[in-house]
Amino acid sequence: MRKKGVNPKVKGDTKMKRKTHKPPSKIRYDESHPTVSVRVTRELYDQLKEVREQSGKSLGDILREALQLQAPSVKKAYQRGYDAAKSEFAVFYKCSVCGGNLTVTTTKEKEAIAQYMREHGWRHGKCVT
Repeated sequence: MRKKGVNPKVKGDTKMKRKTHKPPSKIRYDESHPTVSVRVTRELYDQLKEVREQSGKSLGDILREALQLQAPSVKKAYQRGYDAAKSEFAVFYKCSVCGGNLTVTTTKEKEAIAQYMREHGWRHGKCVT
């Protein structure tokens, strides 16, 4: 005989679980301090654990230090890329007063150069006049 209100197909506790209450301060803390989860090799994990134990620092502190060490190299790489692109693609002309280099940057300069080139017959190499 089956007990009233019991479903034999359902195992375990059949009561509805209530969502636990989170205080507003905990919600704000969680939003301003997100969790970072990373999978690493056993070797790297052991190294991190050793550094943490020897230094007494948290994994967060170790990560902050690593980011500070990386920041200068990222800035240098960006600057090298910027300089390489500028040297290859920037258009320069000489100042009529001092002879120093000026970089073409404004729309007015670009329009003046285009007009000069049209007036002096600049064309594609394959175009016949």
